[in-house]
Amino acid sequence: MTERLPNDIYRQCTAIAKSYYAMLQRRQELTEMILYGSVLADGQPKSNSTGNPTAQKAEKLIALQSRNDYKIKAVEQAWARMPDIAARNFIKQNVFEGTRMHYINLPISIPTMKRLRSKFICFVAEELGEI
Repeated sequence: MTERLPNDIYRQCTAIAKSYYAMLQRRQELTEMILYGSVLADGQPKSNSTGNPTAQKAEKLIALQSRNDYKIKAVEQAWARMPDIAARNFIKQNVFEGTRMHYINLPISIPTMKRLRSKFICFVAEELGEI
């Protein structure tokens, strides 16, 4: 973990971690679409092809939800691996909520915050199976 992540993996994992709250919102929306969303049919045929568009839509939504849940779980597991509550609070404020390091009022120096952020991104990469 002391080695640097490749730039593409670092950027991907950073984007996933930063979008944690958005992924939680998407999880709720996908769940609602799966449970309550359906197309009302008027009884008229729409094409010559056979198939079940409702089942196909449900399968697609479930696949999207599965990928989203995998990312959420990776971020949550990486967050749980942080060494203490101060580090977790820092990650929550800086990465999830987007607060700049200079405005975070925790007993952690800026260089330590940068190391904690890098460590967290490495944890996310590990949990996603990227390294």
